[in-house]
Amino acid sequence: MMRNPLILFVLALSLVLGGCGSRTIGKKIDDQFIPGRVEANMAEAHQDLVHSSHIVVTSYNGVVLLAGQTPRAELKEMAERAARSVQGVRKVHNELQVIQPSSALARSNDTLLTTKIKTQMLADSNIASSRIKVVTENGIVYLLGLVTRPEAARATNLVQGVSGVQKIVKLFEYTD
Repeated sequence: MMRNPLILFVLALSLVLGGCGSRTIGKKIDDQFIPGRVEANMAEAHQDLVHSSHIVVTSYNGVVLLAGQTPRAELKEMAERAARSVQGVRKVHNELQVIQPSSALARSNDTLLTTKIKTQMLADSNIASSRIKVVTENGIVYLLGLVTRPEAARATNLVQGVSGVQKIVKLFEYTD
């Protein structure tokens, strides 16, 4: 019978912590559903977007990042249209590369790189890591979030010092 108080405690804690960030709870929930809606729209638009492409869809505060690889320019354009048509999407950054999809090994390296970056951000008390989303594709690190310009600079400097980063793309929304 301890279950109900535990559920209530976890729910209350998540509401309190949810209020600590600069996004509303509604925006955080929307950001959880937007990628799935974009992916569904892409599948409806053209099967090659699903079968011959590697596309990562990320959303932060209604800003969508399309990253990855697709073999044809028209597929890149279709992916962007699919993202723009989703309710709640305010802006789309189409960073898809028109090349053959990356290998499983490259994706594993990207995951490792993202983990290293996030770990270093968490360890640095001067970086607002809870307000920064890190996505790595083909060695390119994309940084999204709602931050001040000094916070963005600190995060970018940290990423520059991580071995294996090929390029940094800042897609921040600035609060100052």
